[in-house]
Amino acid sequence: MTETGSGLRVGREHVGFHYEEREPVIIVEPGTCLTFETLDARSGALLDRAVGSLFELPKPDPARGNPLTGPVAVAGAEPGDALVAMILAIEPITPGWAGGHAHVNPLAPGRVPRPLGRICAVRDGVVHFSERITIPAVPMIGCIGTAVPGEPIHAGVPGRHGGNIDQKVVTAGTTVHLPVFVPGGLLYVGDVHAVQGDGELSGVGLEIAAEVTITIGLRKRAALAWPWLETADRLAVLTSADDFPTARREAVEAMVDLMERRWAMEPAEALALLSVAGDIRIGQAFGGALPMTVRLEIPRFEGLTPG
Repeated sequence: MTETGSGLRVGREHVGFHYEEREPVIIVEPGTCLTFETLDARSGALLDRAVGSLFELPKPDPARGNPLTGPVAVAGAEPGDALVAMILAIEPITPGWAGGHAHVNPLAPGRVPRPLGRICAVRDGVVHFSERITIPAVPMIGCIGTAVPGEPIHAGVPGRHGGNIDQKVVTAGTTVHLPVFVPGGLLYVGDVHAVQGDGELSGVGLEIAAEVTITIGLRKRAALAWPWLETADRLAVLTSADDFPTARREAVEAMVDLMERRWAMEPAEALALLSVAGDIRIGQAFGGALPMTVRLEIPRFEGLTPG
């Protein structure tokens, strides 16, 4: 943990691969602003190649994917509360990489004959995917979550703690509400993408190291069942499951429950509003052993806040 002219920083030397109870790097008061220095999803192992090069993409090491920086504890956070992460800035550190795996993807077996990756420069807000193709950079956080008691949860797994949610709206200007399961909450951040599409259909975004600046708040007795996020104009619940129907049901249940409690709506009335004003989106759905992630969004109607 260091303090510079730009404020508190949690360095890349504080990296792990699980959401777990362990000694925090620092304990901060609610309202503290700090910067997390993050590694890319392969900890820089692929970045010795030339920018623009296409290469055979090795399989990831399951034990060391998606390194997480942290944890940071918040003073006074107790199980049943919520940590509130206001994302102020995400600054990618060029280059990054993208790729298509052959061993896991939504296609028929054998449709991808060999896995390939590409090293991509990110300059002046633009991702240079190839000599012909450029894409506006929209940096987002793939992994953000809190510790859980008992058996650690691997960095690549999403769940009620947050985790590897891979939702492209978790970007600068978004506020993420995360359930607290252990004293201090223990916030971890990692797996930044310079840009990612809904679905993350290869299992890989534009993977890149970054500096992520967050103000961490605390909501007492929020009792969140799932993580939530707020943007300037939207509110969304983030769920995950091995199949879409289960993830969808959890998301709709959480949103209907919120409307019942906050607006005294009948379940059918809440469901009607969701049907005319809500949008359900996919975060990651590339297949394999990982759960898919879903977000259910609605406009930020007056008086409706998560939890």
